[in-house]
Amino acid sequence: MKRRFGWILIIMAFSAVMAVNVRAELELDGEYMTLKDDGGRIIARTAHQISIGDEYLNSNNELYRVEQVEGDTALVKLVRKERLTAESGTGFRGLLNDLFNLRAEVKSKGPIGIYHTHSDESYVPTDGKSSRKGSGGIIKVGETLAKALEKKGIPVVHDKSIHDPHDALAYDRSRRTAAQILKKGPSCILDVHRDAVPREEYSKIINGQGVTKVQLVVGRENPNFRANNDFAKQVKAKVDQKYPGLIKGIFYGTGKYNQDLGPRTLLLEFGTHTNSRESAERGAAIFAEAAADVLYGAAGAGFVNRGSWRSLFWVIAAVVGGIALFMLLNREGFKNIGKEFTGAVGEERPEEEEKSSGNNPGESS
Repeated sequence: MKRRFGWILIIMAFSAVMAVNVRAELELDGEYMTLKDDGGRIIARTAHQISIGDEYLNSNNELYRVEQVEGDTALVKLVRKERLTAESGTGFRGLLNDLFNLRAEVKSKGPIGIYHTHSDESYVPTDGKSSRKGSGGIIKVGETLAKALEKKGIPVVHDKSIHDPHDALAYDRSRRTAAQILKKGPSCILDVHRDAVPREEYSKIINGQGVTKVQLVVGRENPNFRANNDFAKQVKAKVDQKYPGLIKGIFYGTGKYNQDLGPRTLLLEFGTHTNSRESAERGAAIFAEAAADVLYGAAGAGFVNRGSWRSLFWVIAAVVGGIALFMLLNREGFKNIGKEFTGAVGEERPEEEEKSSGNNPGESS
């Protein structure tokens, strides 16, 4: 009876965690959230569900954290100004990469993977409606992104699998698609979406043409958060160098967004449902042009690093654990060794003196 009750508690706890994750990855239907600071200034608008603790890095690299949620408004507080770099492999992690040459096992770069969890997403001005089951306008945006990368000589795997309906289980269905791409050893995996907020949130003019901005989304609840966050910041820093303001910001939401599958997985939002699809495609094209070097990475970059780092971690853990266990079990042994060593040194001196006396008898008194 107690065992059965224990299993019931475990199942209930697991279900509660899953429910929180599913809710976190849901988007508002026909509504959106507004993030405001304590002065009432609008920081951002998004159709993502917002939870306390979520964060937003705006185009100026100012990081805000959600402190309170009231209806469709999230009150945020400025945490700090971030300093981004497009370079990877710096600091302690980079030093270990150099020391252990973790990337040497990979001789060539893997393709960039593209797929669409919400494959129905569309653009009203071009597609006639915000959602088209079977093949939404977002697929076309993905095609433009893929072609722009291929134009630069980068191999791309664009999976156009349909994951309808647009519901709480969409990420479970698209997870199978992402897993298939993962088998191809990609440099990175991009889940391409669009947002659902007023058009001015994403509208921008670059080189005299109307384009949509791009928002990056990183899930806070996955084991690869740190690596994916670093990757997102590198992408933003690289794009900022050529097209400042094209990256609208980085939203850090509660949930996984399938980013637990690897350390270089991102969710990208090209515009909103009220932008034209053509402007979203132009945004995707110049995004690819600016971000290509970071997305493709250095030879050996990508998902192989996850296994290499995991292997290195377990090797180091095993060595440290073994040494600790050996020392624990041999505390008395070490003391005896010390005594024997001291004794051995002490016994050798008379022998040396005796030999010295024997060799020079005339020197004795």
